Amino acid sequence: MILDVALLALLWGATVVRIPTLWRDQRQRALWAAVCAIALAKTVSFAPIAAQLDVPIVPHLLGVTSAYFLLRFIALVTHTGVRARQLALLVAVLVALCVLDLVAHGIDTEAELLATEQGWAVAAYWVVLEAYLGTVLVTTSMLFWRISGGAPAGLPRAGLRVTSIGTALVACYAAVKGSLVLAHTLGTDVAFSTVEPIGRTAQTSGLILTIAGLLAPATRRARAAYEAYRSLLVLRPLWKAMRDAFPEVILFTPRRAVIELAGVDDVHLRLYRRVIEIRDGMLALRPYAAPHGSSPAEEATAIVDALRRRASGAPLTEPGSWAPVGPAMADEVAWLSRVSRGLAAPSRTPTPSESAR
Repeated sequence: MILDVALLALLWGATVVRIPTLWRDQRQRALWAAVCAIALAKTVSFAPIAAQLDVPIVPHLLGVTSAYFLLRFIALVTHTGVRARQLALLVAVLVALCVLDLVAHGIDTEAELLATEQGWAVAAYWVVLEAYLGTVLVTTSMLFWRISGGAPAGLPRAGLRVTSIGTALVACYAAVKGSLVLAHTLGTDVAFSTVEPIGRTAQTSGLILTIAGLLAPATRRARAAYEAYRSLLVLRPLWKAMRDAFPEVILFTPRRAVIELAGVDDVHLRLYRRVIEIRDGMLALRPYAAPHGSSPAEEATAIVDALRRRASGAPLTEPGSWAPVGPAMADEVAWLSRVSRGLAAPSRTPTPSESAR
């Protein structure tokens, strides 16, 4: 039960966290759909919910759908496979499962019921289900392991290999489950009450490894996005001063910026744009800037004085220049952040009336 709860939390967490990737490309959308479908499958198969629904086939249909999106992800990554054929195979498997479920008058998933006399329709159901899932999972495992060799060392490579191990573990569960059901139908005595709990633990553990592996490389991106957004907030006083003095330096409207919140990558684009807007404003303010020292605090003071001169319409005959910074964008962000902190004192600038853009 604890493992099931942990898996559900991980699955839905991954589903929510990866929502911004829907705007990135088809591969990310396929991967998100696979995670979302398996999250739904494990939710409806969770004991308290399953007892209320009492439709054992639903988690299986969702699991097959999740496998289809994994197959689509693989096809998009490797540039192989025809979508029409994959979709036709999905429909064929779903229809076959529904027909076999009707013929068998319902599929039993509990260990005690699996151990009872089962007909050929039940065996065919499990073979079709586990063969499809197993094939897709083995293919997925091989893909992730192969591409892990070319991934950067550290979390990206480790995450891909953990995902590969997780999908391989789930594939083993599918293969063993299908084989045991078929063997039982052929007359072999199978202790499902002993085997099934072990198999489900292996399946759950494999899914946890799979999702954890998929999330591992994203932690670096999430950390970078957090740092970028924090820099956006730190730069806001300086940016607001430039925006209020020179509205023409703004590249996009605040409404456009709200739309851009949909993607993680856009945080870095917004930070880059904010630096450009600040630098454009400082360039326009340069005729009013007196010579000053090279520290961030002195530059912040010089900006405040220059803004006052501009407001009074008194440009300098021999203006100074702003501190040269570079060459990397990170250097620019770090310097302007220190200047912005110096500018953010209540005695210098008013409290921002708008949220960070």
